[in-house]
Amino acid sequence: MLKRKRMIFVYYILNLLFGLMIMLPVRAALMDAAGYSLVGQHLAVKIDMDFLLEFIVKNSIAGSPMLLLVMSAGIIYLAANLFLSGGAYGVLAAGDVYSARLFWENAGKYFGRFLRLFFWSLPLLGVFFCIQFIETGVVRFIWGSDPYQYVTYWGAWVKTGLAYAGLLVYLLVLDYGRIIIVLTDERKTRNALWQVLKFTFRHFFVVFGLSSVVFLAGIVAVALYNPIVDALSAPSALIVFFLLIFQQFFVFIRMGLRLTLYAGQMELYKVASLSTDAGAVSSPSLSAQPA
Repeated sequence: MLKRKRMIFVYYILNLLFGLMIMLPVRAALMDAAGYSLVGQHLAVKIDMDFLLEFIVKNSIAGSPMLLLVMSAGIIYLAANLFLSGGAYGVLAAGDVYSARLFWENAGKYFGRFLRLFFWSLPLLGVFFCIQFIETGVVRFIWGSDPYQYVTYWGAWVKTGLAYAGLLVYLLVLDYGRIIIVLTDERKTRNALWQVLKFTFRHFFVVFGLSSVVFLAGIVAVALYNPIVDALSAPSALIVFFLLIFQQFFVFIRMGLRLTLYAGQMELYKVASLSTDAGAVSSPSLSAQPA
């Protein structure tokens, strides 16, 4: 990924634009709610959960302009990421250094197929989302409808872990589906989805392990980020400026991790596919040996 650093800037600029799209209206709403009052100064130091919940509820009413803005921005952001991923996977598949022509050409070439793949994969998202309810069924079966408090506590952690694992597996399917489309030029996205399901579960532990390593690296980055952000919380223009710079650096690191995952997945699929093909070629000769 370090050989193609300019792709990170493309992803960073996208996130910056969408961040501004959300931040400016939210800032206006916050100014309307708190402004330069003592509450506003207090929010610059520490988030007041009562104020935050009241603000979210007020701006989450059906038909609220803020809610419509956030939902619209989320949908456009998802589509934009699918668009950019075509360029990223195209550059990685070619094995070339980043060039604007190669990146944007592939982004446009694969966007339609990536979008269809996403829609075909939505039922899988529902299936993987429901994995977390295995914990609910097990608790009900063993402890009934009124389990011990410690069972409820640890069960909530297990349920959260299953929810994240299900989401991670779904994202794996979506990622490797796009890789298959780019490497094989598959035009029927249903076929690509079927191929990626077979590939993912055939190589589940190494595929899941690679993504888990990058996922844990992101958690480590957040763990390092939060204490510094807490230390920089103060109603001071200089502190806010340094906080903004640090936050943008953190976003840049996150985009780098995302593209590092793409690069790792591309290499893993190539290697795994070669080993599978080699096994398929060698197996007939083995079966032809006399008993």
